[in-house]
Amino acid sequence: MLAKAAVPYRSRRWSPKQRQQLLLAGLFLAPATILLLIFMASPFLEAILLSLKSWDGLRPAEWIGLTNYVNLLQDRIFWLALRNTAYFTIATVLFNTTVPLLIASLLNSKIRGSTAFRTLYFMPVVISGAISGLLWGMLFEPNFGVLNETLRSLGLGQFTQLWLADKNTVIPSIIIVSIWGALGFYIVIFFAGLQNIPQELYEAASLDGASAWQRFRYVSIPMIRPVITVAIVLNTIGGIQVFDQVWVMTSGGPNHASETLGTYLYGTAFGSRASSNPQLGYAASIAIVILLLSLCISIFQIRLGRKAEFEY
Repeated sequence: MLAKAAVPYRSRRWSPKQRQQLLLAGLFLAPATILLLIFMASPFLEAILLSLKSWDGLRPAEWIGLTNYVNLLQDRIFWLALRNTAYFTIATVLFNTTVPLLIASLLNSKIRGSTAFRTLYFMPVVISGAISGLLWGMLFEPNFGVLNETLRSLGLGQFTQLWLADKNTVIPSIIIVSIWGALGFYIVIFFAGLQNIPQELYEAASLDGASAWQRFRYVSIPMIRPVITVAIVLNTIGGIQVFDQVWVMTSGGPNHASETLGTYLYGTAFGSRASSNPQLGYAASIAIVILLLSLCISIFQIRLGRKAEFEY
């Protein structure tokens, strides 16, 4: 068998036009790159350094190495906050993916008044998390709140609860508020993805005798798989970083039952707990944990989504 002739290696040489295009692209990217380094990369490095120090914001910072991270592993409240954050994230990812997708599919089926429904569903998105938390806090108020008053008026007084003061109902109550606030946003995302699916695919599936559920399962879901991956990633990041609604509604109470990583970070950094002093270095280590969790889980989800897309 004849050996293949060796092909001489030729180094890549850029033409003058290509070099000019690269230079032009670099000039356009330079302002954004500089701003990114100033406002994101620099604070990120500062946060890493701060997490290796002990600092109350008043006295000079003291270098303590990895002590903050070691203390985190032994911190009961940190593990409770991590568990609550995982519970909240899993629930919101599940419901904020399935429910909006089903509603978007119904709206995409050209039902009457679909435009009005999309508007109604999207309205909570324009309300900030803090404001929606205040509104729902009044609805969940145990004595004069709308929810308990409605149950009493219907003769269902035995089902009234201390919704935000009971450790068994506080996290589910906050999850309901989060789902309500984000529902319209994800409906719009899924609806846009469904609109881009060629109608010929649905028509071909109908001719083959596929039911509405089969068309949804075997046509809609595979075609918008990248959109579903994006929704899952956004939900995951939002769940890990949740703060505003929890802080406004419960401040992490009762007795840390609704404590999340975000509320624990805030309370630790600014000494908002009773008889506590600011611990900025310890809070920075919690922030790094939140960042690493968001980054690692998001990368895993994106890779898993791409693998499923290629397998299909």
